[in-house]
Amino acid sequence: MKIQTNAVNILERTSSYLQAGLLKKTPAWYDVVTNIQPVKKFNREPILTNPSNGRDRTEFRPFSERVNSKGLYKTRYNIADKKTLTNKLYRPPKLIYLEDKLRQLFYEQHPWEMSRPKVIVENEMDVKYDWSHIQQLGKPLDGESVVQRSLYLVKNKQFDNIVDSYNHARFEFYRIRMQQELEEQIAQEEAEMFGSVFESNALQYGIEQEQRVIDQWKKKAIKETEIYAAKRVNPSESWGKEDADEQEGVGADEEIEELHL
Repeated sequence: MKIQTNAVNILERTSSYLQAGLLKKTPAWYDVVTNIQPVKKFNREPILTNPSNGRDRTEFRPFSERVNSKGLYKTRYNIADKKTLTNKLYRPPKLIYLEDKLRQLFYEQHPWEMSRPKVIVENEMDVKYDWSHIQQLGKPLDGESVVQRSLYLVKNKQFDNIVDSYNHARFEFYRIRMQQELEEQIAQEEAEMFGSVFESNALQYGIEQEQRVIDQWKKKAIKETEIYAAKRVNPSESWGKEDADEQEGVGADEEIEELHL
């Protein structure tokens, strides 16, 4: 089937229509498409190098020193390995950024930082910060501050590797976070001293409700355990008490009937 190129030739056709006078008014999209023209090359080309790390994608994986299920070592590549490698050459490579690895590492080490509220609405896209210090005006302190601070330290060659710069930025984060929590605690204690009453937050309310259910379950479990222990110690005594209670109840009913007569 022939490749259809009518859609990508829309700029040339519209230009010819404007010159010939078939179109009296320039379309609203004309200037945008002129600056960003559609791609006319439809042939897939193999991507031989990964743009993220610069590695050669045509190299086979090295053989492992482990034996397979048949107890043999693999010494040559088969057709399946070559086919897999060929198919990967035409696939877009995965983009890998150092920032993503730092974010994953930070939030794995500090999972509770993800529970802090974040503003995801950006009013300005070209906001620039000075990462010579980790604290920024108009931006709360979070994991992204640690990531950007680590990259700044590496780019300015204040540290030799990313690990040392990340640890340095992390310790700066700890120091400022402890200072913020201390200031919040002092402000709350001062407010309570002057008569302010703070209601429980959502987390405390959930803990209270959970504790209430646990207390009810504990009472029920203790009661059932005592009953089970009593039956296990002397089951005949418990049955005898039940029979005696039934006989006393029958005797009381007979006395009541005699009184009525």
